[in-house]
Amino acid sequence: MRSHTVVTYTSWGQRVQSSCCGVFVGVALFAGSFPLLTWNEGRSIERYESLEEGRKNVVAIANPADTTDSSLEGKLVYMSGKTEGDADATPYDPTFGVSPSNTLKLKRVAEMYQWEQNKSSHTTKTEGGGTRTETTYSYNKKWSDHLIDSTFYSEGHHNPSYMPYTSHTFTASPITVGSHYLSQGLVDKINWYSDWSSDGSLSVDNIADDYGKETAKVYGNGFYLGCCPGSPVIGDEKISFQYIPEGEVSFVAAQMGESFTSYSTKRGGSLLLLRSGYHTAGNLFLLAERDNMVITWLVRFGGFLMMFLGLKMVSHPLEVVLDRIPCIGRFAGDLIGGASSIMTCIVAAALSTLTIAIAWLAYRPFFSIMLLGVVGGLVYMMKKRAASKLGDRQDSFNDARNISVPLVHARIVSSDASTSAPVKGDFV
Repeated sequence: MRSHTVVTYTSWGQRVQSSCCGVFVGVALFAGSFPLLTWNEGRSIERYESLEEGRKNVVAIANPADTTDSSLEGKLVYMSGKTEGDADATPYDPTFGVSPSNTLKLKRVAEMYQWEQNKSSHTTKTEGGGTRTETTYSYNKKWSDHLIDSTFYSEGHHNPSYMPYTSHTFTASPITVGSHYLSQGLVDKINWYSDWSSDGSLSVDNIADDYGKETAKVYGNGFYLGCCPGSPVIGDEKISFQYIPEGEVSFVAAQMGESFTSYSTKRGGSLLLLRSGYHTAGNLFLLAERDNMVITWLVRFGGFLMMFLGLKMVSHPLEVVLDRIPCIGRFAGDLIGGASSIMTCIVAAALSTLTIAIAWLAYRPFFSIMLLGVVGGLVYMMKKRAASKLGDRQDSFNDARNISVPLVHARIVSSDASTSAPVKGDFV
């Protein structure tokens, strides 16, 4: 691995200017987080209600081989069966002459050996509020399925400007399940690729262009374009293949003639579900609900992160200004920076939660009011119970105070020698 280090300095004035410009970006991020969080809650609720509607209305087609039932036209149907590609339209890579049998999709994966730049930086503060940054650029060689731009790489680390061959996907058309045709929307959801093992049909003679025939050699389950596969050099390329074989799928969609389309729900959403293998209709909806929940939480975190970064960028100029104080500036700036990060995280979490709660109240007011009522009732009961226990303790304390304790007359016994002897009748 090759590397070199570059040292750069930033003045206090440049930092102030940069942080002030960052304020505008921070305000945009902060303001944009609110509509994002609100939209996400509406999308999540719409998706959930659409799935519930579909679960109640779906009709199962027991035998995919049966002819199309016109009474189900436009209705939401469930089907499970084996997918098959047209024998006359098998996926075929015309460039390399590869055509696996009993295949739904074929993907050519083209990778080139290239330089990749990695960058790591370490910044320290200097007297006067400036910064000193050490940036280390390291370079390593790797196989990549896309062209890596090396325009700004250091001398001796340049990649080719183009790839002779690129990745491409070939799809059987049409794809059927029994007597029904899968729509393009369902075909697009078929994406569980696995590596294709050569059946012995790979040959350089099958390559369509002269460059491939002169440069390529059969290597493993694909082709290698270069001198020595064991010692690749920058610019070498290798071609491999992935495929999706025919197999069973389960899906939910709206019937449209002999094919299918997305089902529009009354809530305004759309349903088009497909999974590999056998799944019941209920399981398909359950998996879709799980996916909806995952997306919801990811977007919620994204909204919180936008809010946090926005607030952090808005407060950053204060940290930069404090760095200007002689002697203690860098420490004061770090202290304020750490404190602002904590406060910003707390504020962002609170505002995100509040925004989500208001969105729920707007999209599902009846449910939200019921939930608030239940929570309010629980809080009231807890307070009442706590007040009752406090009253019982107060009563017990008052009873204890009202207990009469008989007084016993006594006098203090002193160790002083001059103290008179006890008198008869006194208690020592």
